[in-house]
Formats: sequence, C-alpha cells, structure tokens
Amino acid sequence: MDAIAFEQMRQGHALMAACCALYLAWWAIFFWPKVSGGSAHGALRTIGIVAILGAVACGVFGAARICGGAAELAPTRVVVGCLVGAVVLYLVLLGITQRMFQRQPTTELVLFVAWLGMEACCALALGGAGQTGVAALVAVLAVVGFVVSLVCYVLYYRLEPLPSFVDGCVPLALIGVVSIVIACCLPAGA
Repeated sequence: MDAIAFEQMRQGHALMAACCALYLAWWAIFFWPKVSGGSAHGALRTIGIVAILGAVACGVFGAARICGGAAELAPTRVVVGCLVGAVVLYLVLLGITQRMFQRQPTTELVLFVAWLGMEACCALALGGAGQTGVAALVAVLAVVGFVVSLVCYVLYYRLEPLPSFVDGCVPLALIGVVSIVIACCLPAGA
C-alpha cells in the first residue's frame, strides 16, 4: 500500500510542477505585455488561455493525487487537521494582509495557503510511514515556498510594472522546482 501512495504523491508532484509551468506561461503571456502597456492578442492570447486551463487541470489532478496518496498513509485526524489549519491560516493571513499591508485579496493567497496545507499533510504522512528524511525535506521546502510566496504576494502591488511581473513569476517558478525536487525524492516504495 505504501508503494501506491508514494507513486500517487510522485505523480501529483509532477502534475503540480506542470501546473506551475503552465501558470507561468499564462502569466508571461498576459502580464509581460502590461509592463509596456500592451496586451496579448491573436494566437498568443489563445495559447495563454489554453495554458491557464491546462494549469487548472494539472493543479486539480495533481492536488488530488498528492492528497490521495497522503490520505492513504496518514490517519484521518492528520488530514482533517491540515485542512482546518489551512483554512484558519488563510483567514488570519487574509485579515493581516488586508489590514496591515492594504493588500487586496486575490486567488494566489488561497492557492499558496492550500498548497502549504497539502504539503504539510504530505510531510506528516511521509513521517508517519517512516520516511523521516523525505518528510523533513518536504516540510522545509514547503515552508520556504510559502514564505517566499507570502512576501511576493504582499509586495506585488507596491512594485513598478517590471519588478511586479518578476515578483509574480518567482513563486510559480519556486513551487514548480520544489514540486520536481519532491517528486524525485519520494521513495520508490516496498
């Protein structure tokens, strides 16, 4: 059973990396032109739309695979705890970012908080399955990815067009790399 769960998590992380790559493509197509005051047109616009739809599909399927594999290894209370923790963290961060930083809420806050909750569940499941080294790696990478994403989220609207474009790229590229690293480090199973 562990081998199947590890494979599900590996596939899920590969899909999450694809999600990030496609999301990054969409971001570049639709937000790079805004640096110079333009917008995407024609075939490029169509490619961008296909990229974001692909990102959504890969993200949903990837998260389902990761969570499914983690749920096979972890007790129900761990899964529920990660879900509840993510919801509470989101609500706290929503309040803090709006009140302290005057940051208008966007989908990205939901996405990277949900990602952190998912990776926490994955790390706890791996630790419970005796894979403490990989669990620690997942936990550290998740915290780094989360902190970088949060900083970029807060800074985005405070930056000029080019730096804000780069600021939007950083979390996507980082989470994509983190997902690849995790996929490559997951055990092959018994």
